[in-house]
Amino acid sequence: MNWNAHFARADSGDTASPLLPATDTIRDRIRYLASLDPLDYECRRQEEATALNIRVSVLDEEVRKLRPAPDDGAADYFVELEPWPEPVDGAELLEELVATVNRFCVLPKNSNVLIATWVVHAHAHDCADISPILCLTSPEKRCGKSTTASVVSALVPKPMHAINISPAVVFRVIEAEKPTLIIDEGDSFLKDNEDMRGLLNGGHDRRTAYVWRSAGDDHEPRRFRVWGPKVVAMIGRPPDTIVDRSILVRLRRKRPEDAVERFSSRSGIALTPLARKAARWVTDNNIRLSEADPDLPDALNDRAQDNARPLCAIADAAGGSWPQRLREAFVAISQQEVEEEPASPGVLLLADIADILGRWKGDTISSRELLAELTADDEGPWAEWRRGDPITARGVARLLKEFSIRPTRDRTSRFYRVSDLREACHLYIEAPPK
Repeated sequence: MNWNAHFARADSGDTASPLLPATDTIRDRIRYLASLDPLDYECRRQEEATALNIRVSVLDEEVRKLRPAPDDGAADYFVELEPWPEPVDGAELLEELVATVNRFCVLPKNSNVLIATWVVHAHAHDCADISPILCLTSPEKRCGKSTTASVVSALVPKPMHAINISPAVVFRVIEAEKPTLIIDEGDSFLKDNEDMRGLLNGGHDRRTAYVWRSAGDDHEPRRFRVWGPKVVAMIGRPPDTIVDRSILVRLRRKRPEDAVERFSSRSGIALTPLARKAARWVTDNNIRLSEADPDLPDALNDRAQDNARPLCAIADAAGGSWPQRLREAFVAISQQEVEEEPASPGVLLLADIADILGRWKGDTISSRELLAELTADDEGPWAEWRRGDPITARGVARLLKEFSIRPTRDRTSRFYRVSDLREACHLYIEAPPK
């Protein structure tokens, strides 16, 4: 029997006299149906089941068995971004990125400049030796962390969203695909997760951005790269080691007068041309960025200068007002961090000692004199340091020991050298005594 002619009649609606096919012919026809586009199959399944003299549910199941399983592997998830076909002006690109994050996000002052430049850094990541984490924090929920992370993910190459993922999967994906890792809900995800925090910390410096693991049946040691751009969004203050390696953006809740657009999946798709422009600009400036050694603001500490270096290289290459604008943003954010950073007990002690030394005369100060000065301050914490009781001389010595300062003993008392205290104040507090 000519089954091609029969099914041609079925397609045309002429199915008045369907004939029963042989078993092998049914299998051939089901294979053909399994090869169809799902929408085409949906339009024909009733007629085909009638022609084959089987129930529609049976036909659906047989077609399902023969269709290839959807591939949810990394190769389909991570798509290479095609660079923009025309040359791109760097300063105009950064301005467009600033306008985009302002369009969807309520941000603290200077943060839009940092986020825009960091997005370009994600594209130029392999041109740098240091990769600062873009860390989005807030005091509570509903402050725009997820929205900001979503906007960034639409602009960076190969975004990989990770809410609940093991470190082993992360470093294997980074090794294979070089994605931009985006960790939301970092306050719960990173809590008590030393391996993940170690992975994030290690990925800050290209020279140390590796982890060693045993692999294969023989458990051979193998090195995996963890070098890649990373975004972390979380409630509360991040661990200090992550703070040191991050560009911090402190978000707040939107006020009634804050006018921003709602971000949706359609909004993200519309940002693809801008991401392609960033990819094109980096392609054209790859050598310049790789060889850059930008001047960095003296107002930044060593780690802050490390974090600023790759972004300053981008601003210098972009030109226009961007070199000065970005550096001013870094200095402003750094000063704010210094003002808001919670001090350790040792630094608190040094700050109060600095005030004492500002009016102290002499080359030494006894433990008893230092203790009396500290506990005499009603506004300081030392008069009620331990459950309402004053701090002791031994407690002061224990805190100062962390800064390699120890009291010297003579025949009558213990004392500290003022020069040792002054040096520690200069090294560890922002306003050391004159």
